[in-house]
Amino acid sequence: MADAFDHASELEMGDRERALNTHLNRIKEAPVDYGYCNDCGANIPAQRLALLPDAVCCVTCQEIRELREVQRGLGSRQR
Repeated sequence: MADAFDHASELEMGDRERALNTHLNRIKEAPVDYGYCNDCGANIPAQRLALLPDAVCCVTCQEIRELREVQRGLGSRQR
């Protein structure tokens, strides 16, 4: 029982560490040109910037980034 608890705790700590590192990397990334996507150069919609003033990419590029994170095992585990 203790082994199962330890294993679950290790997995949860790993998930938290990955989420924290992802967030810290996002904070470190500054917009190259505010209001424009760092990845494709398209305009970031004003509504997105109003909700996420620190957004550095458009919705499409953000979805691509998140998909890549999941593929590399950095995304949150589905429960």
